[in-house]
Amino acid sequence: MTDLVRVALIGAGRAGLVHGRNFSTGVPGARLVAIADPVAEARQRVAAELGCRRTLADPLDAATDDGVDAVVVASPTFTHAAVAVAALQAGKHVLCEKPLASSLEEAERIQAAADGSSGTLMMGFMRRFDAGFARVAERIAAGDVGDPVFVRSTGRGPGLPPEWANDPRRSAGLIAEVNSHDLDTVRWLSTREFERVYAAGRAAKRPDLAARYPGFVDLVAVTCELSEGGLAQVDGACPADYGYDARVEVYGTEGVVMAGDPRAGTALLVRADGAVADPVRSWRELFADAYRAEDAHLVRVARGEEAPRAGVGDGVAALRAALAVNRSLREGQPVQVTG
Repeated sequence: MTDLVRVALIGAGRAGLVHGRNFSTGVPGARLVAIADPVAEARQRVAAELGCRRTLADPLDAATDDGVDAVVVASPTFTHAAVAVAALQAGKHVLCEKPLASSLEEAERIQAAADGSSGTLMMGFMRRFDAGFARVAERIAAGDVGDPVFVRSTGRGPGLPPEWANDPRRSAGLIAEVNSHDLDTVRWLSTREFERVYAAGRAAKRPDLAARYPGFVDLVAVTCELSEGGLAQVDGACPADYGYDARVEVYGTEGVVMAGDPRAGTALLVRADGAVADPVRSWRELFADAYRAEDAHLVRVARGEEAPRAGVGDGVAALRAALAVNRSLREGQPVQVTG
C-alpha cells in the first residue's frame, strides 16, 4: 500500500456523496481516486463536484483495480454482495453501507469472502462514531447503569428511500433500509443477541405505495427478546416529515442513559406564544461528524492500526434480525432469530 490509502467510491447517490465529500476534502491519509456508478450523469456530476478525474461505469472494475486500496460500497443494497465479494477477493478493504445485503445468503457470501481475504470489511453503522451514542456505550461499559436489560431505539427519516427500496421483492424494506442502525444499536449497547422478534407494521402515510408494492410499510414497531433475559423495542418511520430523528434509551438495573435529539443544536426561540427549536432536517446534518470519524476509521483499519468498530459479523446479525422482522410482519406472530 502507498502512503495514502487510495479510495474508490462505489455509488454516486446520497450516501456515496457524503463519503465522497469527506475523502475529497481531507480525511487524513486518504485520497479519492475513482468514482464508479453505472449511471453516467450521476458519476460525472459527482466527479465534477469532488474533483475526481477517474470515473468508471462498472463498479466491479473499481472494486478490483490495482490502483485502489479501499472501497466504499454505497450503491443499492442488491448490488452489495457482488461488489463487496469482488473487492475482498482482490484484497481490498471495504466500508459497506447498511444493510449488508438483500438476503442472508448474500451476506454469508460476503462473510466467507471476508474470512478468506487479506482485506477487512467494516460496516457503515455511523451511530457507533457519534459522540452522544458513543458516550452512552462508555457509560454502559463503565457500569454506570448496571446491567443494560432494556434498549429502546428510534429511527425516523424525512424522505423515502429510492423507489427500488419500496418494493419488498427487491429490498428488505423499511426495517433494513432505515432501521438497520437501530438493530445494530440494540446489539451494540445491550451486548446481547436477538433471540425472538414480534413486529407490527402499517402503510400509515403512503397507502398508495402499499397498493403498488404489497408488503410495503412506512411505520414499524418491533418488540425484541434478547439473550440473557434482555428486552428491546425498535420503532421506525419513513417518511417522517418533521425531520430526522435518531434516539436511544438504555435502561439498566442501576440507572438509565439516553442519547439523540430531534432538535438541531441547542438554539431555542422563546416568545410569548411559545418556544420553538429547529428540527434536524437530514441524517447528513445530524451525523456529519460521525461520518467523518467513520471514514477516518477506514483509513486506520486499512493500515492495520485498528480493528473495525463494526465488522462483517455485525452486518450479518443486523440483517438476520431485519429479515426475522419482515417474516413476523408477514405472519403476524413472533419469529425466532436464528444464527
